[in-house]
Amino acid sequence: MVDRNLLRGAIARAGLTQEKLADAIGINSNTLTAKMLGRSYFDTEEIDKICEVLSITDNNEKADIFLAPPSRFRDTKANAGKENASERTETV
Repeated sequence: MVDRNLLRGAIARAGLTQEKLADAIGINSNTLTAKMLGRSYFDTEEIDKICEVLSITDNNEKADIFLAPPSRFRDTKANAGKENASERTETV
């Protein structure tokens, strides 16, 4: 999962917006937003491009941003939706 707060900070430090970063790495700004929100995932080529554009060279910083543990809140919310779906299936 992406630590979007760290990524947003790196974008701001580079003097960019999410839209300008998206343009610089060759993806749509909506796609970048979806990936930052965890709706889809960055591939390694995109991560490399982002790090290049944002001048992120430290491997620990890269790991902190792009290998962040999942959010407990998001996981709880996602699992609640699955449980509700399975309950509906069982009661049908």
